[in-house]
Amino acid sequence: MEDWQRRRMSILLFTGITLGWMVLCYLAWVAAGCKPFMPYISDFDLFEPGDTLFSLGTFLTTVTVVWMMIEIQLFNREKLMEKEADYPWHFLNHAALLPGMVAAYSTFMVGQTPWDVNGYLHGTYAITIFRLGIVWCVLACIITARIHWGTPLLRKILLARGIPAVAAIVGLWQMLKNQASVWTEDFDWDAWNQSPSDMMEFCTSRQYPALEIAAAWEFVLCLGIVFTVVSFLLDLQPPTDSLSEEE
Repeated sequence: MEDWQRRRMSILLFTGITLGWMVLCYLAWVAAGCKPFMPYISDFDLFEPGDTLFSLGTFLTTVTVVWMMIEIQLFNREKLMEKEADYPWHFLNHAALLPGMVAAYSTFMVGQTPWDVNGYLHGTYAITIFRLGIVWCVLACIITARIHWGTPLLRKILLARGIPAVAAIVGLWQMLKNQASVWTEDFDWDAWNQSPSDMMEFCTSRQYPALEIAAAWEFVLCLGIVFTVVSFLLDLQPPTDSLSEEE
C-alpha cells in the first residue's frame, strides 16, 4: 500500500468510526423514546445501549485519531521538505501533535467517565477535547497555507479546511455561551447529577431549553473538527493526479 493510500485510509476510518458511533447512539436514544432535540453527545453514555456504543466508539476514535494525526504530520513534513520550508514551519508541524495527542487521550477518558459519576472530571476531559481539537485544526490550516502557497489548490483546500475549523470555533463559543445562561453560580449541581436516575424523565425533559441549544452547537463543534480532518482527502491523491492538477 502506498503512503497516500494508507493516509487516506486512516482519515476514512477515523471519520467513519466517529460519525458511525455518534449516529448509532443518537438512533438508540430516539428509539428509547427520548427527545430528538437535543441531547449532549455525553448523554448517550448514561443509558444502554448508548453506554456501550459510546465507550467503544470513543475508544476506537482514540485509536484512529492517533494514527490519522501521525499520518498527516508525516505528510506535512514531506511537503514542507519539498517546499524547502524554514525550520519554524517544521517545528509548528511537530508541535501540532501535542494538542492532538492530548485531545485523543481525553477522548478515551471521556468515554470512561460518565458525567453523572464524576461531572467535574468528565467536563474537564470534554473541554480539553474541544479546545485542543480546535487548536489542532487552526495549526493544520496555517501549515496548509505554507504548503500550498502559490499553487492553484491553495484557495480550494483552505476553504475546505477553514470553513469547518471556523464552524468548530463558533460551535464552542455558542455552546459555552448557552451553557453559561443555565449553569450559573447558584445552579443545583447535586440535583443535576442525580437527574439521570430516572431515565425517561431525564431524557424527555425540556426544563432547560438553552442546554438543548448548547447541545446542538456541540454537534456543530464536533462535526467541524471531523470535517477539518476530512478535508485532507483533497491533499492525498494519487501522484499522477496531483501532478496533472499542478500542471
